[in-house]
Amino acid sequence: MMRLLAALALLAASAWPAQAHRLKLFATLEGETISGYAFFVGGGRAQDADLRIKDEAGHEIAQLTTDKSGAYSYKAPQTQTYHLIANTGDGHVAEATIDKGRFSGASAAALAPDEDDTPAAAATTAQIERAVDAAVARQLRPLMEAYEAAESRTRFNDIMGGIGMIIGLAGLALWSSARRKTKP
Repeated sequence: MMRLLAALALLAASAWPAQAHRLKLFATLEGETISGYAFFVGGGRAQDADLRIKDEAGHEIAQLTTDKSGAYSYKAPQTQTYHLIANTGDGHVAEATIDKGRFSGASAAALAPDEDDTPAAAATTAQIERAVDAAVARQLRPLMEAYEAAESRTRFNDIMGGIGMIIGLAGLALWSSARRKTKP
């Protein structure tokens, strides 16, 4: 009976990765610069982590290292989707994607001047749009950081669900043990 419970507990513990030190990668885009940081869910930044950046085709185009605060910065050479992979070297790996639609140049390029517009008016419109995109990105960054940190936090419901699972498995084991004893 105790062996069964120990085996079930070991199986449950090994089935899901530990969340206390799970690595997360925060990535944002400001203008043409991809920046952010790598952090552990339990707290703390991943300093000196290996960061690889891949293009849409999956080819590695850059290799960076996070600084002492886990931060990184990369100037994107062109508008495309970028895949970022952080690796601390001790089994912790996290990924993030910056979609090409988030680049301000992509939306500004979509503004084709009408026949009545002058090229100067189209250029001014594109400059205004880029300035607004940059201002919005600056304002959204703290909100996105807070959301990412809150999303990775262990919640009360997670803890209660784990306790409920343990109690349920123990109850199932006890019920099974009692059924075996009552059969003739």
